[in-house]
Order: sequence, then C-alpha cells, then structure tokens
Amino acid sequence: MINYKRYFVVISLVILCMLSIITVVFDDPMTLVAEKWIIVPVAFMAASVANATAIGGGFLFIPLFIYGYGLSPLVALKLTFATQSFGMTSGALGWGKRLIDGFALTVGGIASLLGMWVGSYYLQIPSEHIKPVFGWVSLFVFFIILLEIRYSKISQEVAVAKRGDIKLAGFLITTGAGGLITAWCGIGIGEFVVLYMLLVYKVTIEVSIATGVAMLALNSVLGFIFHSSLGAMPWEFLAFTVPGAVLGGFFGARFGKFIENKFCKSKDIISTGDKFPALKYLFAVIILVDGGWMLFYSYVAI
Repeated sequence: MINYKRYFVVISLVILCMLSIITVVFDDPMTLVAEKWIIVPVAFMAASVANATAIGGGFLFIPLFIYGYGLSPLVALKLTFATQSFGMTSGALGWGKRLIDGFALTVGGIASLLGMWVGSYYLQIPSEHIKPVFGWVSLFVFFIILLEIRYSKISQEVAVAKRGDIKLAGFLITTGAGGLITAWCGIGIGEFVVLYMLLVYKVTIEVSIATGVAMLALNSVLGFIFHSSLGAMPWEFLAFTVPGAVLGGFFGARFGKFIENKFCKSKDIISTGDKFPALKYLFAVIILVDGGWMLFYSYVAI
C-alpha cells in the first residue's frame, strides 16, 4: 500500500525547497513559476515510468523540450541528462541494494561509462542529427520492450554469473554500446541492460529493472557532468525538472506496481500469479509515437 501521509510530506518538502531556490537564485520568480510550473508534474510522470520500467525519461523530456519549449536538440539533451541524474539516482535508491546486481552494475557500469565518454567527446553527432537518432533509437527501444515483456516470465535466476565467459563479454559490449547511444539521445542503456539480463542471464524482472535503473543513473550523472563542462545548461528549466524527477524516482517503482496490479484482469494471469504489464505496454506505445513523430519532423515535415 502507498503511504499517502508520507507521500504528502515528501512532496511538500521538495516543493518548498524548489520555491526557496527559485526565489533566491532567479529574477522575477513569480513569472518563472507561472511559465514553467507544468514541467514539475511532467517530470514526475516521466521519472515514475523510467524508474518503474528502466526506460529512460528522455522519451518524454526530449520531445517536450524541443517541441513544447523550443529548445535546440543539444540543449534538450543536456537538460535531459541533468534531470535524469537526479531522478534515476532517486529511483535506484528506492529499489535498494537488495535487488540491484552489484557485479553487473560494476562491470557494466565501467563499459557504459566508457561508451558515454567516447560518445560525448570523440564520436559526437551534430546537433541536427539528434532528432533522427532519437527517433530510430525510440523505435528500437519499442521492440526491446516488447521482447522484454515476452521473455520476462521465463526468468529464474537472480544474479549475473561472475565469470569471464562469452556471456560476460557480450554484456560488456552491450553496455558499452548502450552508453554510446545514451550519450547521443539520452535513452538506451537501461533498456539494453534489462533485455540482456532477461534473455541471456535469465535474471528475474525485478533484478533486471533495478540494475537497469542504477546503470542509467550512473550514465545520467556522467552525462550531466560532461555537458555541464561544455556549457549552455538551462538552469531555469532544471529548477523545475529536478523536483518532479526526484519525487517520481522515489515513488516510481511502487506506483508502477500499483498500476499494473489494477490492470491485472486475465483469469489465466491471475491464476498463475503473473501480472499483465499494462504500464510497459502503455509506454511502449508512447515511445513508438515519440519516435515516429521525431522521424516525421526530421525527414518529412518542412
């Protein structure tokens, strides 16, 4: 059950802290709040889904910042990393050490951070290519989610094998590629980790998602550091995205399970104790629409 009293207290404290910072740091804080307050609930929703499913919050943030607020693709990517670094870290702490595979997080984290570093400094893509890359990666993530849903029921084990075999080599290559792609468009590493752990290592869905969330948190923090050093960080937006992301990260896993339980309607599913992954199906569709929209405006729209 959700502790609504605790929920109310945490929300009140976070919003109070946000308003205090905005009042002290920015000129004309009332106008700023009137223009951008809607970002807080949007960030909460994106972080909730991201931490319940290991899907990067960029699936909502990138289109919102580009088409909703007119930011350039590169600035939208910077802001996405900054926001995710808070939201995914909050979510990783919410999942807890018991469910996160420490070995997978360590070795995969090193490989993914190397991919992030290469993608941020040595294999950068032009700003005008961020939208089409995001679109194609979104479509790929859509199919990854469908595969994850299909094969999540066969997971039996609870840990990644700590041996230097071909599976581990594949895991390092997968996480390195996921970090590289995440550096370009803000999503990818969490989904890559979950799918590999499910299909190859047969890890339980809870451990896979918790580890994917922690991996995305690491990559987002590094992306935030990289892009802050490169300048042009829109701090006036970050003041609104961070509170929503922190709250969404903290409550995302519990809220996601609550929603999925509500949508568990199949008699066969109920009898076997499995849950219909309504939340994953819903946001698989959203990611498909996101990707299609980005590709349409990249290649078709004038």
